[in-house]
Amino acid sequence: MRSTGSRQQFDTLVRPWRYRLYGVAQRQSASPEIAEDWTQETLLRAWRDFGQLDDQIAIYAWLLRILNRVVADGYRRDNRRQQLAPVLTTGDAALSEHPCAAPGPFEHVLKHQTDAQVMAAVHDLPDNFRQVVLLRDFEDLSYQDIAQILDLAPGTVMSRLSRGRRLLAERLIKVASDNPAASNNTHTRVNPHE
Repeated sequence: MRSTGSRQQFDTLVRPWRYRLYGVAQRQSASPEIAEDWTQETLLRAWRDFGQLDDQIAIYAWLLRILNRVVADGYRRDNRRQQLAPVLTTGDAALSEHPCAAPGPFEHVLKHQTDAQVMAAVHDLPDNFRQVVLLRDFEDLSYQDIAQILDLAPGTVMSRLSRGRRLLAERLIKVASDNPAASNNTHTRVNPHE
């Protein structure tokens, strides 16, 4: 049994990050209940390994690393891992019709999507891509931090981010083209960092 001082120190270090951890878990899960389970399991594992925490490690990065393992374990356990999706090439017509300076189809479609539609498309991404997109585009972590959290080389992080964004764009463009009435309605987007 750990001392009361250890419990208070752990609580002081971890408490500010609980809601952000839950937010990350929720964006990766199919339901709020699964996100709650993953967050609780992350905190339990963090408590178990609290004695091994190095003063040099940022607490949030350490917790995200644990959460990443919990999520991966959950997907393996539930057989929900998808096979690696085919990579889009720069020759894909829907993504290369617009010059770089002009807003592309992704920006146009994204402007007219609800948060729920965007998160559904993110959730549909293969796990390897979804994790990197969420950590970079929603949590605003650096490539180096993501590489450390996911135990990847920074080049792999950049590659997966690029592929993940392309797959996300493809999914959102397809949703918009399948439902043209929805693309005429403008929705206010919520910044994930607020």
